[in-house]
Amino acid sequence: MLLLIRAFVALSALLAFGFSAEVLGRPSNYRGAFDKSATNANVKSNVIQKRVTGKVQAAYFTNWGIYGANFQPTDIIPSDLTHILYAFADVTPSTGSIFLTDSYADEQKHFPGDSWSEPGVNLYGCLKQLYLLKLANRHLKVLLSIGGWTYSQSGHFSFVANPSLRATFVSSAIQLIKDYGFDGIDIDFEYPSSTAQGQGFADLLTELRTAMNALANSNGDTVPYQLTAAVAAGAANYASLVVPQMNSALTYWNLMAYDYAGSWLTWADNQANLYGGARTNVSTDAAVQWYLSKGATASKINMGIPLYGRAFENTDGLGMPYSGIGPGTIEAGVYSYSALPLSGAQVFENTADVTSYSYNPTSRELVSYDTPHIATLKAQYVQTKGLAGSMFWELSTDKVGSGSLVGTTAGVYASLDQTLNHIHYPTSKWDNIRSNMDQGTPSGTTSAPAPTSSTSSAPVPTSTTGSGTCAGVAAWSSQIAYNGGQQVAYSAHLWTAKWWTQADIPGGAAGVWTDNGAC
Repeated sequence: MLLLIRAFVALSALLAFGFSAEVLGRPSNYRGAFDKSATNANVKSNVIQKRVTGKVQAAYFTNWGIYGANFQPTDIIPSDLTHILYAFADVTPSTGSIFLTDSYADEQKHFPGDSWSEPGVNLYGCLKQLYLLKLANRHLKVLLSIGGWTYSQSGHFSFVANPSLRATFVSSAIQLIKDYGFDGIDIDFEYPSSTAQGQGFADLLTELRTAMNALANSNGDTVPYQLTAAVAAGAANYASLVVPQMNSALTYWNLMAYDYAGSWLTWADNQANLYGGARTNVSTDAAVQWYLSKGATASKINMGIPLYGRAFENTDGLGMPYSGIGPGTIEAGVYSYSALPLSGAQVFENTADVTSYSYNPTSRELVSYDTPHIATLKAQYVQTKGLAGSMFWELSTDKVGSGSLVGTTAGVYASLDQTLNHIHYPTSKWDNIRSNMDQGTPSGTTSAPAPTSSTSSAPVPTSTTGSGTCAGVAAWSSQIAYNGGQQVAYSAHLWTAKWWTQADIPGGAAGVWTDNGAC
């Protein structure tokens, strides 16, 4: 059945650096019809080896998915999700300005129920539909994702090393939140390749967090805006990240735990293994441990799960040479999960390294992808390690019903994040966003009548927590977000925040607090 194979090591040095999440980009033929490969719907998985609070369910929705994939916002199942990451906006590197990339998909397409004659300047397209989903599902947050593989190339993120251009980016991001009704920003910078870029990226996130807090205060919001980053699982691509500073600014890390193998290798291999990775020198667990060791908070890390498979043709199995990657579904070598397993293929699961793949012994085609059982094991890992939850690339390629990987992990978690979204955008350039689609202000709004206080900054203390230097200083709380310069009392010491932080313990690995001495 499954061949026992020796590790193929000829290019192991290359693999320490070679893989990348190239699939997080718009395919060149995204408007074309999907390849309709035959699917094997009645397949039995062969288990090779067994290995002795409310969670996040974040998923990317691509604005090009409405074309060839024919996946519309109305196809989203909101009950299985807590966050939608709307992909992708781009940046003008010479100015730092952000812009949307498809005006028809983003702003103009009329969906059933949209009027062609209503008065005013109104938003349509996918972004109106996502706002309607927010109004109907108050736990569902929508973030604008900026970058991705395609829009990270050719120096698109070179601006991060320039403070003036970063300021333009921040101002542009805040304006997009205010105009389009986003709950925050996701940045997918693939990848910072130098110390200067890594520090610039961290500074950008810190500056975004400060601006988001200011927006929440001015808007009277009682829930902070969210800031997430898609980050690499490979050592070469995360080496330049300034983890402690980034961790203090981020709401979540979205770990791109896939694309460990693909057409850049000379042999077939697993593309999203949780453990193992002897041939590729990469595994999700190793990446998680690295981020934790550098100061990331476990409860901020979302594990990425691919909703696609990577193909290898004319191969005898894992670790073996291959020739060709096949047509894929909408991109060569990449099959939508909804099309897998292909007709005639058997499915194999390895619960030691937590991987699965399909293999057709006649055509000799191997496709590495996650099955519902493997997604279940990964969700259980998230629970055991105290991680935030799961992240998926991308919604248009999932299955519907019991085979859905998004639905599978949601079922494992049972309890999902119920943080309220934002529905108060009084200065939006769109009339229907300002008016909440003429629905008024739903119950549970995140906006107070007047901005008297906000959870995005430490409140004025009402009682002392000690004597001496700590007199009149409030005790540290994991539920409060603090800005740089604010002070707290913790463990009989006075602490001062270096920059924005929430849930980072004074004296902890994040290094965001300065110890001013005993009270």
